[in-house]
Amino acid sequence: MKFRYKVLMINMILLSVALGLIGYLMIHRNFRLAMDSQIKNAVVENNLAQSSVEYELLSVLNGRTEQIKNSLSEIGTRVSAGMISSDASFYIRYGEDYLYASDGASELIPENLFENLTIGSKNYILTKEGNRHFIYVSSISTVKDLDLNVISKRDISEAYTLMQREIRYFRLLLVTILITCSILMYIISFLLTRPMEQLNRVSDEFARGNYTARSSVHTNDEIGLLSDKYNNMAEKVELHIDELNDMIRRRDQFVADFTHEIKTPMTSIIGYADTLRSMELSREEQIMSMNYIFSEGKRLEAMSMKLFDLIYLKGNEIDKKEIHTKTLADEIVSSAKPLLKQKEISIHSVSEDAVIYGDKELLKSVFLNLIDNARKASDQGSSIHFTGKKEGDSYIFTVTDEGCGIPEEELNRICDEFYMVDKSRSRKEGGAGLGMSLVKIILERHNANFAIQSTLGKGTEITVKFSIGKEGNEHGAQDETKE
Repeated sequence: MKFRYKVLMINMILLSVALGLIGYLMIHRNFRLAMDSQIKNAVVENNLAQSSVEYELLSVLNGRTEQIKNSLSEIGTRVSAGMISSDASFYIRYGEDYLYASDGASELIPENLFENLTIGSKNYILTKEGNRHFIYVSSISTVKDLDLNVISKRDISEAYTLMQREIRYFRLLLVTILITCSILMYIISFLLTRPMEQLNRVSDEFARGNYTARSSVHTNDEIGLLSDKYNNMAEKVELHIDELNDMIRRRDQFVADFTHEIKTPMTSIIGYADTLRSMELSREEQIMSMNYIFSEGKRLEAMSMKLFDLIYLKGNEIDKKEIHTKTLADEIVSSAKPLLKQKEISIHSVSEDAVIYGDKELLKSVFLNLIDNARKASDQGSSIHFTGKKEGDSYIFTVTDEGCGIPEEELNRICDEFYMVDKSRSRKEGGAGLGMSLVKIILERHNANFAIQSTLGKGTEITVKFSIGKEGNEHGAQDETKE
């Protein structure tokens, strides 16, 4: 059942109960007031009748009982003619005998009307005779040791008729109010729940795979707040799904790139090995073939080691220790010089001393990778600058080359596994496209930030910023690429 129908039903039930209770109490109160008025009138009428009878009877009080009985019949006729209204009857009972009955129906008078009746008091009884309602009122006095009862009977059917008329009117009014309120409540509940239905439709679209579906509900209430939270949730889910899709794409690309990268050296190794196995070669040709096999094997070894480091670093934390930046820079330069010597590239290094915390060997691997990338991008005889300096609470290493630079569209992808800006140059230099991936992960583990600025034909500058102190930077490594 829809929410609007539940709201409608609950409101109608509560409204029906509330109106019914109010109607019952009002009708009951009006009927009670009407009955009290009828009883009061009946008692007043009985008082007048009793007073008139007793006054008329004064002249014969000293007579015999038979004379009193005869007089009471005549007195009843006179009192009835002068005082009793058309909708009332009048009776006189003396002892056990009814001496006067204005309507001749004394046999209908209930006997319990006279129970516990005392002088100065009155009894009344409500009765129903056919379709009519009556009230009997009786008084008592003593004449010649016998009880004299003056009884009045009044028709009070009008009070009951009025009550029935009010009940019928209330029922009609109740039905009219309920129908009108039902229509109004349905319209109101429809307007109130329409935003919820819109939100529900958007949720269904989202569940069917339309992750761009957003709620257009903007109200200043709980539903509007729910809509905003839903949109925030949808954006985060969409972002997460995009990340998962990107991760799957990267994984597939990683497998494809890895297969491609391993296929090339394996093909060379198999080809040269088959040549050595199946053909007679000169010593010079044998040495050349074995050199190719050796170099491709070393390339496979380097690739496997970097893959191992990559997998290990993604799942493990590193043990950080105190490192003096001057010592670190000197060791990096010493390790890099043999690599640079092959292309007659000079390295210039100036570093201030400070203390950072991290894994010394991993950081050496980072900067050797960066310097090696600078070597691969540089022409023979060019220069590389490697500097380190303090800036406030930070220490910044900079690697600058005079190489070919990196195209703007390539900057955001250079940290992807197996990605190489210039594949032919990288393979020729022995690269596999894993160095920058390792650099990124190692710097993330050290809470360091690095930025890349590159201009085509002029060179590239990479800066790595560490926080001085044991706590390190609160933020992880970030790629900042600028042209």
